[in-house]
Amino acid sequence: MKFKYDKARLPRPVLKGHNEWVDIYYKAWELAFQNVDYIQKAGWKPMLTCMPGVNTIWQWDSCIMTLITNYSNGTISALNNLDNLYRLRNKENGFMSMAYTIDTECEAYPGRINPPLMAWVEYEHYLISGDASRFENVLPALEGCFGFIEKSRTRSEGLYYFEDPGSSGMDNAPRGGYFAPDLKGSDVCHVDLACQQAMSAMYISLICNVLGDNKKAEHYKSEYERICSLINKYHWNEKGKFYYDFFARDCAEDRVKHIPCKTGAAFWTLISGVAQGERCRSVVEHLFNADEFYTEVPFATLSKDDINYDRLGGYWLGGVWAPTNTAAIRGLVKNGYISLAREAAIKYLNAICSVEANPIYGSIWEAYAPEEYRPATTESGNICRRDFVGWSGMAPITMLIENIIGLSFDASANTVHFRVPTEECGLENMQFNGGAVSVVCEKYESLRGKTVIKVKTDKPIRLAVRTNYLFADVVTELTQGEHEIRV
Repeated sequence: MKFKYDKARLPRPVLKGHNEWVDIYYKAWELAFQNVDYIQKAGWKPMLTCMPGVNTIWQWDSCIMTLITNYSNGTISALNNLDNLYRLRNKENGFMSMAYTIDTECEAYPGRINPPLMAWVEYEHYLISGDASRFENVLPALEGCFGFIEKSRTRSEGLYYFEDPGSSGMDNAPRGGYFAPDLKGSDVCHVDLACQQAMSAMYISLICNVLGDNKKAEHYKSEYERICSLINKYHWNEKGKFYYDFFARDCAEDRVKHIPCKTGAAFWTLISGVAQGERCRSVVEHLFNADEFYTEVPFATLSKDDINYDRLGGYWLGGVWAPTNTAAIRGLVKNGYISLAREAAIKYLNAICSVEANPIYGSIWEAYAPEEYRPATTESGNICRRDFVGWSGMAPITMLIENIIGLSFDASANTVHFRVPTEECGLENMQFNGGAVSVVCEKYESLRGKTVIKVKTDKPIRLAVRTNYLFADVVTELTQGEHEIRV
């Protein structure tokens, strides 16, 4: 099977007065189709990659890329990457490596895990496609990975560690400790892995609900609640009003020694639902503090007030990355900060457009400098990788649709949600829940009955609309055909 770029088959964004956003949207798709590895080995499916030709499949890159290809209308799929990884995993103990070498099918970095995001992204695919047929086949791999981390990457207080910062994906972030030859991750507990493990439990529970296994669903729901409680007990620092990694060698409840570096690892407390109430509000305040994470290109992955911060990125010493921005922006939406999420997504996307338009750079990059419109530097001061779609397509494609246009999809309820911004916009020819739908705001006015939304659908759906002047969704049951809705 060969993936073929066909612009006409993709969803069409409607964005009045924002041609640069539409252009970068299609540029990202073009790069994605160019970055497919066709592997001439038995058992391998064609796979989207950030780095074609490097003979490696990466775990968390693959997971994030599914959030992009969910919007491809079936023309390209990063789920192939996950299927390749599921085949390579250790079926006896559940271990899945952070990366595998394609030629040998061996671990590229033996013994190391990666952010466990598979359950989350499998469920996200279901919410758009409505196709639950994968769940039964992939559930053993999802449970196996969860179980391996529970058995092999936990400390005495029940919290979690990566083998080193590189296993977390945040390669050179100053997260304490050192590389331990026995892969014990020094003596640190990492907040992002704890949140990601909590998310795994939550989404395995939701998958089990779809499969009708209520007993197992309840078990994983209780696991989610248990992990969230532990994170709030140990990783929260009341003085700093933020979530930190901590040294596990001295973790008495009244004197946990937190590592005093504010990093993008804490963004996962928002998307996982760990941060609630005042703690959630406090994390959001840190996120939008211009002296911390809300840099010219948001969000820096190391706070500006850290001695190690690099205004040119220095890879994870402040560099702006798609996976952590995904955690931050989706986390904002999850907690009701819709307008702030859109503001940040626009600022991020505008920076990507500016870099791409600069003839010196002219591409979409692996990461971005937090304080200049340019690609981020690496640990050694060199420029990072270009043509990185891959996960750097998140802003031009996924965030454009979800946060800037304001659409989200829930096949479990056959519902399209449209949070209409204060301008005309929409999406045409989107494959959703086994059909095709177009939803476009053709006129926006802040008066009841004056905002006009045109919908075309080839099957019955529910449309839930909210504008800036409404405090609740306006839900309309739509039959097959064309409709005009005034709200």
